[in-house]
Amino acid sequence: MIKLGTQTGFASNIGLSADEMYKIMSDLGFSSVDYSLMNGYQSELWTLTDDELKARMTAVKETMHKNGIVAGQTHSPMDAYWGKQPETKEARWNAQIQAIKAASFLESPYIVIHPLRHPNRAHKRGYEECKELNMEFYSFLKPYLEEYNVKAAIENMFMRDPILGRLGETVCSTAAELKDYVDTLNSDRFVVCLDVGHCVLGGQDPVSMIYELGNKYLHVTHMHDNDYVDDRHMMAGMGKIDWWSIGKALNDIGYEDIFNYEADSPFYKLGEYKKDLAVDLLRVYAEVAKEIVRVK
Repeated sequence: MIKLGTQTGFASNIGLSADEMYKIMSDLGFSSVDYSLMNGYQSELWTLTDDELKARMTAVKETMHKNGIVAGQTHSPMDAYWGKQPETKEARWNAQIQAIKAASFLESPYIVIHPLRHPNRAHKRGYEECKELNMEFYSFLKPYLEEYNVKAAIENMFMRDPILGRLGETVCSTAAELKDYVDTLNSDRFVVCLDVGHCVLGGQDPVSMIYELGNKYLHVTHMHDNDYVDDRHMMAGMGKIDWWSIGKALNDIGYEDIFNYEADSPFYKLGEYKKDLAVDLLRVYAEVAKEIVRVK
């Protein structure tokens, strides 16, 4: 049975405590949260000792659990690529290690870790160069994933051509490239995170990608809608993506992990319009997701 999850980054913005947010989620039918560890590599969180980090994450986990929620997945810092600042590589990669530890302390089975994108990886160019870079990166993290019993979910990406301004394919945009990365790493520590919004922005069909990945590779999702123009992170049904076909595809492949919303953006627009409206919107999110995952 497919479980439902969502982000909760907006909660403090509208005055909800963690206790309130997790209780509301549970009451509405969510069982999982995508807990963000996207703090940049310079975050004070990554300067904590293991004992301090464990204590902080354990407190978060206990608040979740007492309200009927688990950390089904987490997301690591997105600034692991050092680019023109090679002196920051150690700090950026250390943040990934700390995020893996944090995921473990939360008892999250998965942590989403973006692939590194070399500037040359645009459209069909730079495949091997970027793959070599990412094999070094993920291989470096592998011992920590094993030690802390967490699986890294490699996410599909998209890019905007800096000259033409067009959206297009980049590192891990396709199911074939995602599978190639997982197969090359040859470890049960690596799976795929399919970001449905990223699919269409990278010129791919999310339904076809679900079938091609199958439940061998696909274990984590980021579900959000868009207009095929920009990364809007809207609720399913607010854009142009075919959600009923996505629900059917997930069931056809025997997907039993989490239908996880990554669609916080509408909540931030509520601003000072108080908690009640946000709760009503989250209720709609839950009901729409329930209908999608029922499609056979």
